[in-house]
Amino acid sequence: MTHALRPPVGAIILTGFMGTGKSAVAELLSRRWGLETVDTDAMIKEQVGASIAEIFATRGEQHFRDLETDILTQLAEQRGLIISTGGGMLLREHNVELLRQMGPIICLHASAETIMERTAASSERPLLNKPDPQTEIQQLLAERDAAYQQADYHIATDELSVEQAAEAVAEAMRADPRGCLLAPEPVEIPVELGDDSYTIHIGKGLLEAVGEIAAPDQRGQRAALITDDNLVELYGSVVAESLERVGWDVALFAVPSGEGSKTLATAGQLCDQLAEAGFDRSSVVFAVGGGMVGDLAGFVAAVFMRGLEFVQVPTTLLAQVDASVGGKVAVDLPRAKNLVGAFHQPRAVIIDTNTLETLPERQLCSGLAEVIKHAAIADEAMFGYLEENLERLEKRDPVCLKYVLARNCQIKAEVVAADPHEQGQRAVLNFGHTIGHALERAAPQWQLSHGEAIAVGMVAESEVAVEKELSEPDVVERLRRLITQAGLQPDLAGIDPQQAGTAMSADKKLRGGRLRLPVVPRIGQVVLTDQIQLTDLREALVRLLE
Repeated sequence: MTHALRPPVGAIILTGFMGTGKSAVAELLSRRWGLETVDTDAMIKEQVGASIAEIFATRGEQHFRDLETDILTQLAEQRGLIISTGGGMLLREHNVELLRQMGPIICLHASAETIMERTAASSERPLLNKPDPQTEIQQLLAERDAAYQQADYHIATDELSVEQAAEAVAEAMRADPRGCLLAPEPVEIPVELGDDSYTIHIGKGLLEAVGEIAAPDQRGQRAALITDDNLVELYGSVVAESLERVGWDVALFAVPSGEGSKTLATAGQLCDQLAEAGFDRSSVVFAVGGGMVGDLAGFVAAVFMRGLEFVQVPTTLLAQVDASVGGKVAVDLPRAKNLVGAFHQPRAVIIDTNTLETLPERQLCSGLAEVIKHAAIADEAMFGYLEENLERLEKRDPVCLKYVLARNCQIKAEVVAADPHEQGQRAVLNFGHTIGHALERAAPQWQLSHGEAIAVGMVAESEVAVEKELSEPDVVERLRRLITQAGLQPDLAGIDPQQAGTAMSADKKLRGGRLRLPVVPRIGQVVLTDQIQLTDLREALVRLLE
């Protein structure tokens, strides 16, 4: 997995050896993005009133490194910066830690020959005032390689113009949960699955751009837009117009809203309607709505004519951070959730953050449960960010939403890429789901939202893990506190323990009657264990429902 990124604080850092293009790329991105550019070497020269060469000659390199650290300390709390650092900035571990707190670090690279060509005419390179500067460059590059490897991204600039190097940086930042806060939208998170790879697009107003993002292979290609009857006017018509504008031949299919539509019967009706309307294997399904619509439409796409391409356009927080990513599509049976399904990766996932502005409070809270889950299993820093910023998130603060969506999608994408068919490690995403799904299924008339059930499940399963000495007590305390703050403490009255136990026994995560349960030893880490039995979880269920 990539480096677990820290919460956003507002800077993009360009570092690397002299002559790799840091300052020129920073200036170009600054003009394009409207951000302030800071060059640490220039700041030092201005504050000291001497050139870098003079500082090296009169005070020595270590004094210069002290000045670099002082400059970073001054910049640490500023926002909206593109910082170009001196070539040796990463040599000090303390500097690296300061930079990581500020934002993603991009290291620009070039060969010794390229650097020599670019710096030959400069008198401001004190480290190259040697008889054989190219040999000196090669030696310094070798000495600094380990330091430069600490950067989050690495871009070779030998064959790139300044414009091309700037675009390479921009591409990396659009896919970075911190960098995306400063880079222009849309954010683009890649899901690396070989031939099944796709991109998650995140930004404002993307419903109107679905057609451009998911363009037809040729004009007149058939598009089946599946949504629920509450969203036809609100979102379905907007997406349909976007698709038609670029040449899709669109037919809209609406199903009744609610989990009750996620059945084999409804899937069969949709397949019959597609057949009657003349859809064929070149057609594409567009799922516009929450998790129910995405699961149902994706299942139809997986089975109709043995598989159609489909595009996820999730409109709820829960669907955006979880259900739409990963290619798990399914319908429910009366006995348990998602028992009939397939792995069918989408062609693209398109997330319009504007849909969250009018999302009902309960649905927003339901999505927060999966956000908390991803932080608990993969990123302690994001968990801390949620503890400090949950109120801003609940108020739909655009910066918080953008970061949380991007980081959650990145976590999910990394897990999916490592285990696309849930043969092993992907099961970590089921943290809280064994008890949660049982409660959700047994609750009268689906009285619990998915997020409410999973929130209860995370705490209950973690309590069992603490009893088995598999988790630290702090895990339960922090989870319960954050879940309570998020308004995820539902009334469990009326849930039949026996029915919940039956639903748990039918859980699809059981293999050969055995359970591999994800537990969180400490916030930000997750392991799969077979040391917790189904009987332990049934006992926890009974305690919950007493």
